[in-house]
Amino acid sequence: MTVLLHTPLFWTALTIGCFLLGQHVYRLTGNLVLLPPILTGFGLVITTLKLTDTPYAVYMEGGRYLHDMLGPVIVMLAVPLFQQLKALRQDAIRIALAVTLGSATTLACAWGLTIWWIGDPMLAQTILTKSITTPVAVAITSQLGGDPSLAAAFVILTGLLGVILILPILTLLRIRQPEAIGITLGVCAHAIGTSRALELGEREAAYAVTAMTLTATLHAIVLPLLAGLL
Repeated sequence: MTVLLHTPLFWTALTIGCFLLGQHVYRLTGNLVLLPPILTGFGLVITTLKLTDTPYAVYMEGGRYLHDMLGPVIVMLAVPLFQQLKALRQDAIRIALAVTLGSATTLACAWGLTIWWIGDPMLAQTILTKSITTPVAVAITSQLGGDPSLAAAFVILTGLLGVILILPILTLLRIRQPEAIGITLGVCAHAIGTSRALELGEREAAYAVTAMTLTATLHAIVLPLLAGLL
């Protein structure tokens, strides 16, 4: 058993298996918003690590294979974007405004609330990248002087909360346009929100992919420039 726990491919297979089990649970519960597959899989992996007393470094010997695939997987999301390219061109100005204002709001709230409640500049710099995909967040956080590992945790938590809260809030506000739903999921919940948009329809998915990509690009350009000021 000890040998198995130190085998990198074991942890790769376990992670994939936990996610597939999460998908099964998600379908059995009628796509319950409180149980997205990534949350169930996340909990199962953590439980396994805790029960086997496995260090994070040992897990990442296998987990890095999946981590390295994040970039190509994000690129594959260009397919729904291409399918809705005509509509996206027509809404280009509105998308740009929504992404810019949405990104500015998330940055201001994250920085301001962290400084106000906690007063830790390093933590505030780390949480600034919470609304972009993990590979980009880790790279930018390193430039800002934050904690990359903590940044990855913030990204996951933000995505999960976004998937759980965004749709009920939009329903409460009577916002039902596919474009608005997609942009909100993409800006606020990055890849996890985009995966939820893929379940809703092609239009939601395309706008979520566009918003997620533009948000990550905007953060990558603006945050290093703001590092000195913050």
